Amino acid sequence: MPKPVFPRHICFPDFLGGYSEFPEHRVNREYRTTENNLDRNYNLHIVLEGKGYLHTETKSYELTRGQGFLYGPGLRQTYHSDSREPWNIRWVHFFGVHLEELLNGKGLDEPWLFGLSHLASIEALLEKLLHLGRAYQVDDEHSVAAALYELLTRLQSAATQMNVPANLSADKLRAAANYIRAHSHEPLTLEQAAAVAGYSPHHFSRKFSAAFGMSFPDFLLEARLLHAKRLLATTGLPVKTVALEAGFSQTSYFGKCFRQREGLTPLEFRSLHSLTE
Repeated sequence: MPKPVFPRHICFPDFLGGYSEFPEHRVNREYRTTENNLDRNYNLHIVLEGKGYLHTETKSYELTRGQGFLYGPGLRQTYHSDSREPWNIRWVHFFGVHLEELLNGKGLDEPWLFGLSHLASIEALLEKLLHLGRAYQVDDEHSVAAALYELLTRLQSAATQMNVPANLSADKLRAAANYIRAHSHEPLTLEQAAAVAGYSPHHFSRKFSAAFGMSFPDFLLEARLLHAKRLLATTGLPVKTVALEAGFSQTSYFGKCFRQREGLTPLEFRSLHSLTE
């Protein structure tokens, strides 16, 4: 599909297609693959007939009529058709604005596998997208975006999840939290922390707040103040140096934050908790 003129569609297809009677259909893409822009785009497949298989690092799944899968950007992708009963399958690679919210995080940590009890309406939307794609004109841009939006929202409301997600998200968030603590004295950004977890900044911010009960800025501030308290208690460094060592660029801001959180000035804290002679 050509790039849309309007740059901020909620969703828009990058690549549409399908296979039938092709038992050799097999895909094995590595983590953060750039093939077909799948380091940035989502990959949706739905089986109309026949069967095939999807493999994760720990499990394999058989997929038949009315079942499908969604990979988020950058995931390792391994799936293939059955050699004896090749699947008739349709796929859409797509991108958009705030898709993490629209899809409620599905496909980001691992592929989302789903089943549909009523396939007819979904199949009709897939065929509509393929028809628009084959004869695409610039005036069709909004019709294409609307058809894909309807497809994704119908999947959200009608599909049932087939695989129980592994708690990979918690591991990624813990790794990001440990990174923040270890690098809190540096000029750390939300984008850097999100990259450690492998999420977009928006999605990371939402999941981090839910997991730790505080926002990324508050968590970073807490880590910096903890570092500062250690320095105040175990060294004789001047307050200005402590502020810089803990990641604060301004001593006045450090003092303000310290008093708000501890109810003491840095020097008062040192006099009460100092471990130095």
